[in-house]
Amino acid sequence: MSARKAAEPEGDYNIPDNWINKNFHLRVMHEGKSFFLITEGGLIFEYLNSDNVWFWLRHDHPTAMRGALGNYNGSLFLVDEQRSLLIRERDSAELAWINCTAMKKGRQVIGGPPWDDLPGKSRNARKEDALFFVSKSGRLLQFAVALRKFKWKDCRYPASTKIASIADQELLRENVVFVIGRNGRLYQYNKVTELWHEHYQSQHLVLSRSPGTAMRLSSLSLQGSLFMLSADGGLVEYNWNPSNGWNWIEHGTPDPSVILVGSPGPCFTGAHLFLIGSDGKVYLRFLDNGTWKWRSCGFPYMANEKHVSDNHDRKETCTSDDLADRLEKIEENLQALNKNCDSKVALTRPIPFSEDSVIFELRDGRLAEMRRTGNTDWTWSRTIGTPTSLCVTSFWATLA
Repeated sequence: MSARKAAEPEGDYNIPDNWINKNFHLRVMHEGKSFFLITEGGLIFEYLNSDNVWFWLRHDHPTAMRGALGNYNGSLFLVDEQRSLLIRERDSAELAWINCTAMKKGRQVIGGPPWDDLPGKSRNARKEDALFFVSKSGRLLQFAVALRKFKWKDCRYPASTKIASIADQELLRENVVFVIGRNGRLYQYNKVTELWHEHYQSQHLVLSRSPGTAMRLSSLSLQGSLFMLSADGGLVEYNWNPSNGWNWIEHGTPDPSVILVGSPGPCFTGAHLFLIGSDGKVYLRFLDNGTWKWRSCGFPYMANEKHVSDNHDRKETCTSDDLADRLEKIEENLQALNKNCDSKVALTRPIPFSEDSVIFELRDGRLAEMRRTGNTDWTWSRTIGTPTSLCVTSFWATLA
């Protein structure tokens, strides 16, 4: 299928007001050291560590922000309420803003790549490096970033549909961008050949318009998978292996009473995939001796304190469903005493903070970190008070 201009598909596409913020609410800046949070009100905060002290740093801009769409070589790419793509970067000792949409052939954007790298992995800068974005009108846009030679390129869209989101950019396949069409089907764009390709998909399988997550067993092998959600809230895997080529696998849901919400991921070591349930619990889909299994990680247990600090004496592990159930009952009783606190997990897309750590947002606006404590064991390690959460009043913020 050639990369020609397709006939304009019928129907308008209006994303929900909070779609960008829910999918691009958090972004890692420096692995294990700092990440950004974009509030629903459009404020920009960076959570960072200095001399073993964690604090919030506020970054000001005249227009409200909607999300953090990418991170390249220490520069953060954000989208504001006018759908302009902006770069926040350090220029010598100062922090500067660059408006990419104002450049030649610049466009308004609504989405970007779900991840910058696989957890624990980093790619060296290359002369052909570029970030891909989804335009407001549903086109795939390429923005060259290597050597700061910024340049826009319109990659258009498949013949049969506009683009809803980017499922993966070059983590599963080098030079290939996987996208989900507004029709719920999977396509790919090859940035070398500039050709579009539609992947085979049964008619009954309709994909959610949320971003996906790539899983690679090894950087030396092409074998891997792309995980996405179906429109009805089930987990879907698009797997490639040398024996059978491409195959669709439907994993369903962890429980008949639960559907999966938000976006899948992150994925660790090619075997641990995190997902969020409609019940506010985190679920782990993991490989055990070649067999996929479900495990409930619940949500973090909070002590009955006047305010919640960054660390908890009590921890819940993603190893025992009985323990999780008991702690959740205790938590529900505590929440009845504090109406501003709800430690169930929000549908905001989480981020991998390091190769052994993942950050989730809670429904009350706080953040919670889960850390790996063994080969398959993950533990809720701490909650993080945020400047906008009413559950926590103590945090340290300064202005950049």
